[in-house]
Amino acid sequence: MVHIRPLFIGTALAAGLFATFGQAQSSGEITVMIAGAERTIPVWAEQSDWSGSEDWPSINIHVRDFTDNGEEPIVVSLGFEASRWEPSVPELDMSLYENKERVAVLYGREEQERGGLSVTLDDHSIDGTQLSISGSFEGKLGPSDNFGNDIDLSQGVPVTGTFSVTLEQLE
Repeated sequence: MVHIRPLFIGTALAAGLFATFGQAQSSGEITVMIAGAERTIPVWAEQSDWSGSEDWPSINIHVRDFTDNGEEPIVVSLGFEASRWEPSVPELDMSLYENKERVAVLYGREEQERGGLSVTLDDHSIDGTQLSISGSFEGKLGPSDNFGNDIDLSQGVPVTGTFSVTLEQLE
């Protein structure tokens, strides 16, 4: 007797794997300086992408580092719009860890009362579905009880950084 469900699941998984091998992946890194410590973090390829048009893209860069090199894990998400390649509405979220447990999530947004986060682009190019982009960011991050809508900058820390990434277009 043939079990159709396991056969179907196996076929679907294999098809997904072959499709993944044929696609280019997002790559690159963000270097972030926070609380006097600098860290270079690789792109989380499955979560980073761009969408929209060539003259009004929406950029989403997610990086994470869960290595066993003695450093604590870190997860950073940087997103912004770039109408005519002028960055706007930037958002940065950063998860900090101690002893491999998340101890804080810090947020920064464009408005001064939410961190005054700004993004500057140095270079960009599009080749098919791939966007290569580099630049820098700076602002202040603080905790929030509502995912960055209200940010407590009384406990805030300055953050600066650079990014150089190649992103796949979201389909």
